[in-house]
Amino acid sequence: MCQNIEVRHCTARSSASGIKFGTMGAGGFKNVRIIDNTVYDTYRSAITIQSVDGGICENILVDSLYATNVGNAIYLNVGARRDKQSFMDGITIRNLYCEVAATKPDAGYEYEGPIEDLPRNISPCGIIGLKDSKIKNVTLENIEIVFPGGGDPHYAHVGLDELDKVPEMPKAYPEFSQHMELPAWGFFIRHVDGLTMNNITLRALKKDYRTAIVMDDVDNHSINQLKVEEPHGDLKESIFERK
Repeated sequence: MCQNIEVRHCTARSSASGIKFGTMGAGGFKNVRIIDNTVYDTYRSAITIQSVDGGICENILVDSLYATNVGNAIYLNVGARRDKQSFMDGITIRNLYCEVAATKPDAGYEYEGPIEDLPRNISPCGIIGLKDSKIKNVTLENIEIVFPGGGDPHYAHVGLDELDKVPEMPKAYPEFSQHMELPAWGFFIRHVDGLTMNNITLRALKKDYRTAIVMDDVDNHSINQLKVEEPHGDLKESIFERK
């Protein structure tokens, strides 16, 4: 197990993710503090925390992260690649500012991330557990994320009444883009028990046909001081929840 670790005052860019737990995590991660860091020009997530190989992921703090020109802001994921149950409990992300890119953030690197099937819509943040191993006790506070918006409903549109079409994918290699088209532009949250969101600003630079936050099988949640900014989005609900 990787445990009792602190990372401070680092600057990173990557053709994968800027800060990443996993992919391999048979032992797991416990008691980790990542404080006052910068991520830029990064192909995948600014921060991704994964437990997909039977390990635990517990008591993780990410505080004061500044991220620009990244493919995704936050991706938390529980999987079951080795037919062993994985666990995630006690994740806190606070004081985050992130700008998600509309184009490939690592274009021009000597070593770039792969070109994926295009066109597709920009993915939202993901907090995605499993039915029998929910992600527990996630706290998000003082967060501002700027998205490009401009989602196109003609790209394999999944409606809010069709959430079962979003695959579970417990054995897939975990990346935020694995679920392809999602019906949210800000956060897609599934199979979570215990979620607190305080002082969250989600800003879309262009109008998006999707809902800002979609929750599917989320228990014990509290959302306070949520601000959603989207051109011509005043008449649209910001949150959709399916139990």
